[in-house]
Amino acid sequence: MEPILTREHALFLDLDGTLLEFAPTAEEVAVPAGLGAMLGGLAAQRDGALAILSGRTLAQIDAVTGPPFPAGAEHGFVLRDAAGAIHHPLRETANRPAWRAALEEAAAAHPGVRIEVKSASLVAHYRAAPGAGAALGETIGAMIAASPEVELLAANMAWEIRPRGAGKGRALEWFMARPPFAGRVPVFVGDDVTDEEAIAAAKAQGGHGLHVHRDFGGRPGAVLAWLRGALAPGVA
Repeated sequence: MEPILTREHALFLDLDGTLLEFAPTAEEVAVPAGLGAMLGGLAAQRDGALAILSGRTLAQIDAVTGPPFPAGAEHGFVLRDAAGAIHHPLRETANRPAWRAALEEAAAAHPGVRIEVKSASLVAHYRAAPGAGAALGETIGAMIAASPEVELLAANMAWEIRPRGAGKGRALEWFMARPPFAGRVPVFVGDDVTDEEAIAAAKAQGGHGLHVHRDFGGRPGAVLAWLRGALAPGVA
């Protein structure tokens, strides 16, 4: 059951599948009307204690939200604090030329597969070619088997190679140790296997970790309605 949000909560929100419905590519996602204004209102209620935790890059996050909110981008590899400063808690990267070339070759064999290159990771999206998922996973797993410093992440219709040590759970913990988040009760909402560690991290800090499918019937619209309810007059 989702909690009644108050001004004492620190909000941590995933984007795709949580606030946004999925689309074939990140660029094709339909942004709900008034999303940026709603997020801005929720942040203002909490003296800025609202952060976006997403696998997207910072530029992609800002394209959706409008104002640049605190964010853990690329699953926490890139962090932007409340003052707008950028932090890179990890130096390792999974974005390697040989691996990029191998993924592009694998994608060419599976029409519809799209390779996304981020600053620290590589992603093979197969939403447009769902039958290619298993083969891609096996290919990538074999490719990185001798590199223990990286890991293969099974995301929603995608495989992502990322540095070990990144993650939304660690990003949440990082924010909770800093103003304006410190001392508040964390609330995280996500929808994917990549969000489970942040769900656990929020609960470990005495807060709430919510899953879109388990707690909102799998509907981003229900998440948005719940968040908008916190902006109603009289919210404590």
